[in-house]
Amino acid sequence: MFTYLRSLFSTDLIMELSEQKLVIRGFKDGILYEDEPIIAIEETNKGEVVKAIGANAKSMASSNITVSNPFKHSRSFIGDFYLAEKILQHGVYTIHKSFIRPAPRVIMHQLEKVEGGLTNIEDRVLRELACGAGAREVIIYTGSKINTKLDTYESIKARVLAT
Repeated sequence: MFTYLRSLFSTDLIMELSEQKLVIRGFKDGILYEDEPIIAIEETNKGEVVKAIGANAKSMASSNITVSNPFKHSRSFIGDFYLAEKILQHGVYTIHKSFIRPAPRVIMHQLEKVEGGLTNIEDRVLRELACGAGAREVIIYTGSKINTKLDTYESIKARVLAT
C-alpha cells in the first residue's frame, strides 16, 4: 500500500552508468540529472560522512577526506558498492523533489564493460544498486542508448522480456 502511494510521486527513470558520467533521465517529463560519479567521504569520530557528490567532490581531497569514483575499477565495473549506491540515491532524490521518498521504476543501463553480456553477479549488483536507490521495479538493459522521448518504460520492458 505504501509503495503504491510512493509510486504516485515517482517518475520512471533510466540510469546510464559509465566511469566518466552518470545520467539519470525521466521518461515522461524529461527531467535530467547528469554529473560525474565522484564522491567525497570524510572520516569523523562518528564514522564516515558524505561531504560532496559529483564535480564538487573533485577538489575536496585532504587528509581526512577521501575522494573516489566507485564506478572505476580495473577488473569490474563497480569498485565500491556502498559508495555507488550513495551516488545513485543522491541522483534519484535530486530528481524527485518530494517530501515522500520516491519509488520509481528504473532501467539500469551499464554503458561500459558489457562485452559478451553481463554475468549473473553483475546483473544482481545493478539490481541491488537500483533497489538501494529506492526503485520498486528494475530492468537491466544492455544495448544501444535509449531515447526517452520516443521509448517508454513499458516498451523497453517488453523488448527486454522478449529476448
